[in-house]
Amino acid sequence: MAASQVKLLLDELASVLAEMGALEEMAEESNDAPMTEEQESNLKELEQKADKLRERIAFHERITEKEKELKAVLERSAPAPAPTPVEEKEAAVEVRNVPSPVSRGNLRAFRSEESAYRAGMHVKGFLMGDSEARRWCFDHGVESRAQAGGVNSLGGVLVADEMSNEIIRLVEEFGAFPANARRMPMSSDSMVIARRTGGLTARAVGENTEISTSDVNFDNVQLTARIWGIANRIPNSLLEDSIIDLADVMALEIAQAFAEAFDNTGFIGDGTSTYHGETGITVKIDDGNHTASVVTAANGNTTFGTLDLDDFTKAVAKLPLYAKRNAKWYISPSGWGAAMLRLMAAAGGNTKGDVAGGYAEQFLGYPVVMCHPMVGALTGTTGQVACLFGDLSQAATFGERRAIAIRTASERYIEYDQTLTFATTRNAIVVHDLGNTTTAGPMIGLKFA
Repeated sequence: MAASQVKLLLDELASVLAEMGALEEMAEESNDAPMTEEQESNLKELEQKADKLRERIAFHERITEKEKELKAVLERSAPAPAPTPVEEKEAAVEVRNVPSPVSRGNLRAFRSEESAYRAGMHVKGFLMGDSEARRWCFDHGVESRAQAGGVNSLGGVLVADEMSNEIIRLVEEFGAFPANARRMPMSSDSMVIARRTGGLTARAVGENTEISTSDVNFDNVQLTARIWGIANRIPNSLLEDSIIDLADVMALEIAQAFAEAFDNTGFIGDGTSTYHGETGITVKIDDGNHTASVVTAANGNTTFGTLDLDDFTKAVAKLPLYAKRNAKWYISPSGWGAAMLRLMAAAGGNTKGDVAGGYAEQFLGYPVVMCHPMVGALTGTTGQVACLFGDLSQAATFGERRAIAIRTASERYIEYDQTLTFATTRNAIVVHDLGNTTTAGPMIGLKFA
């Protein structure tokens, strides 16, 4: 119980630190102007809240250690069970070691067989109700976190730390948008981020002439956490087989599904309910309101196979200097091969060894990020956005309200001998800065002619 409290308090502390960082960032962007009394008061309140959270975390950590010490004492002093025939039979079941299953193939999701086994035992013990596996989890420190809302009736629990860590890692590896957008912990379902839209102006002043005033201007970016979910029916025969393979498959499939949803929304979302009403970068940058951030390829360059080096260098030239430090290319895998890789292979000075050894995922000195949702067709692409170039962390935000949770319903498909599993997470995806018709933003879109 104390361990779960520590986790909740750490999440709350992370949110407080994020708010403090936002206030300090706002102050830095005000061109060295002193903080207002209200800002200093808010910062002081957050500091006091952080100190209290730190004290509570330390208290619960001491409680956790004390619980472990007392549990060890009780185990040493516990009397042996009476040797009755019934209890002897039950004892034989209780003391039987859980065999270490062997994975049928190489792990694809987990870093080690041990972490996959621990996650699998959690699934078997707490999701499937296996008392022996549950006892193994208690003995080896694999704890079940607190249940959420009214989901107890479904008999499910939140995902174990081992599986949650692997899923989050895989989402970042497979998902280009979560890995490169600005990550923002959310302490509530709705959160407002201050955004600087204008700064102070230095003007030439004549002697004995009044100086015209200027202001630092801000507006708000609204983050609203949305629920993303996955429902899946798993044969109970699979749940009874290899624990390692079960945990590995679940982590991999859940990670890939969430990554695809996040990338689709962030890059090609069209504002419909499929994408929680959000509009992706490639759609938004080409809506006519951000023409200063768009570069159109030369006449006739309507496919990846016809794009030339000048088209890409124009996109680099268009990007503002402030966005170049963390700039990257965002393009589909087929676009990378048919355009960028083609141009690099065609450049002079290549040897057989260069071609055989391959090329790093880098182009014109900037990293290349593969984005599956972006246009990948090799024909019929006239007028579409071929790729993006810039700093995604300045153009979009990925808000994190709640980590991934997995729950089960064992009765719903009982006639099929299947178990229904739910995986959910709550995030906010917002594209908020793409420039306008006169000023380029931190992301540039290269369009086919």
